[in-house]
Amino acid sequence: MNTSPRFNPDAHANVCLLLEGTFPYVRGGVSTWVKQIIEGMPELTFSIIFLGALDGDYSEPAYDIPDNVVHLELHYLLEQEESAESKQSFFSKVKKFRKDFTLNSQMHSVLADSEGTLDKEVTAKFTSLLCGDGAITEKELRHSKESWETVREKYLNAPEGLDFNHFFWTVLSMHGPLFTLGKIAENAPSADLYHSVSTGYSGFLGAMLQSRSGKPYLISEHGIYTKERELDLAQVDWIPEDLDPFRVGLSDDMSYLRAVWIRFFKSLGRMSYASADQVFTLYNGNRLRQIADGCPSSKLEIIPNGVNVRGLRSARRPDGDGVPQVVALIGRVVPIKDIKNFIRAMRIVKEKIPGVEGWLIGPQDEDPDYTHECKLLVESLDLVDTVKFLGFQKPSDIFPQLGLNVLTSVSEGQPLVTLEGYAAGVPAVTTDVGSCAELVYGVSEEDVAIGAAGAVVPIANPGLFADAVVELLGNEDKWLAARKAAIERVERFYDDQDMISRYEQIYRRHLDSETSLEKAS
Repeated sequence: MNTSPRFNPDAHANVCLLLEGTFPYVRGGVSTWVKQIIEGMPELTFSIIFLGALDGDYSEPAYDIPDNVVHLELHYLLEQEESAESKQSFFSKVKKFRKDFTLNSQMHSVLADSEGTLDKEVTAKFTSLLCGDGAITEKELRHSKESWETVREKYLNAPEGLDFNHFFWTVLSMHGPLFTLGKIAENAPSADLYHSVSTGYSGFLGAMLQSRSGKPYLISEHGIYTKERELDLAQVDWIPEDLDPFRVGLSDDMSYLRAVWIRFFKSLGRMSYASADQVFTLYNGNRLRQIADGCPSSKLEIIPNGVNVRGLRSARRPDGDGVPQVVALIGRVVPIKDIKNFIRAMRIVKEKIPGVEGWLIGPQDEDPDYTHECKLLVESLDLVDTVKFLGFQKPSDIFPQLGLNVLTSVSEGQPLVTLEGYAAGVPAVTTDVGSCAELVYGVSEEDVAIGAAGAVVPIANPGLFADAVVELLGNEDKWLAARKAAIERVERFYDDQDMISRYEQIYRRHLDSETSLEKAS
């Protein structure tokens, strides 16, 4: 293996993975899962289309690239922020283009309607707008009179008082990445099967590739893309509320423009679901959300995550070595992980267990402002000697030193890091998000009988979180019982060999079907 990017657009792959903000440039649970899938099927070849945000955000891959990856390409979806001068100059460049924008207007209406029926025919129309000889270009979107009139018409249907300038640039920012996706789809590498690991932009790219190629298309969702974007949009400050006093839709605190963005992402998701042959999810809670977001239940299948249980057995502490007074949160330092909740909880834990340490293990560069705020909070709470920012570490080196492996996230799917901790014999304390309650307390009757592998507490409640930590760290019998349950649960239900085997069977079923169709034709 090596970390050198591979660009070989003529290489044919069995599976083309469509990855947005994850492997191989960004560390995290989804990236680990992608790596497991590729390395677990060395006899299959893979190509990767990676979608990032801004040019310059990604330099070298964060992971070794497996030998069976025959092609890797990187694309950026966002432009740098428009200057005031370039925005001003736009209005002097509106031109008359001959191209018919009727279909464009119809498609814009589809994106604005998160409840309407979508199918492969709708995706095919979108694909024709963005790919091929008759495609509309981004230049035409920005500078045509017809496009101007389309946006103006939509604005007139918005709440009275909404600032037009802000609305206009929001529409351009929203649609800009779609033109990049169109170019990617036109020049995508040949593959027998396309597999996106989310909906969103990469999911819509998969829908276009399926429409153009007729090849099988699969989606796997770890977290729910639209839910995570809703959380992101609730925190951004680039939608000024004073320009948009009318609040409608998704929550009392979400502005009209935030609601527009969410409807846009939901529509991309529904087109992704409509185009996919199968959709995979991690647990039933996600499945129900996907059905509510427009995925046909007949396409959905639950495949839990799995971890390398065999490899992590060596990281287990010997029996009788006591309970380490170390609590670790392994993950990115970003708001969705609610690192500040962890820090506040550690202040309470320290009052009851003076020698305790709290380790933050993971990348700190994804949101530098948030990382800085977290470090200031550590200083203000007098925790500099207690809470330590350790950056990326090898889990096998870290786990033997831990008493608890914790999560304070406000959103999760089925966190691999919790299962990895179980395999290494480390109990967990988590917030009640995603499938964490299932991981800690079990799902089936057989699973529940194993016992609790730690504790689950409400989100954003540092007091209850601290109580759960203190109860486990301060009671060796309870800790040992949780450790025993963690090991038994992961070995019985979450071994990565089972997960990889199921995906390999799915891949081969679709690949064999394609081969049969080619022979028949």
